[in-house]
Amino acid sequence: MFIPAIKGQGNEEQQQKWLPMAYKMQIIGCYAQTELGHGSNVQGLETTATFDPETDEFVIHSPTLTSSKWWPGGLGKVSTHALVYARLITHGQDHGVHGFIVQLRSLDDHLPLPGITVGDIGMKFGSGAYNSMDNGV
Repeated sequence: MFIPAIKGQGNEEQQQKWLPMAYKMQIIGCYAQTELGHGSNVQGLETTATFDPETDEFVIHSPTLTSSKWWPGGLGKVSTHALVYARLITHGQDHGVHGFIVQLRSLDDHLPLPGITVGDIGMKFGSGAYNSMDNGV
């Protein structure tokens, strides 16, 4: 869902930056919307992306266990980047849910970057067919 989301939701500049790298597998992306405590209830997302005017950056923060992104395919072991859905906060005002491309792992050694915790969610319910899949947190 990483590439289709960029194609469908990214502007031309964003598409020109991210799609060539994704197509060439220079980056491997996942789609990180679902949260442990909210499922796919997008309006209930707890993750925030707060704009810091001093650094000209967005600070992505999942403040609680329930705000952990849960089930993204490929996140646990493989993905280097994620399209993270978070509530956009600027000057203390909530502008609703927006997508942000976030680098998760080093492109040199594949280790998680500082402040990033990733892993597979572990055993899944059901027939066991999903247990061989990399579904991350």
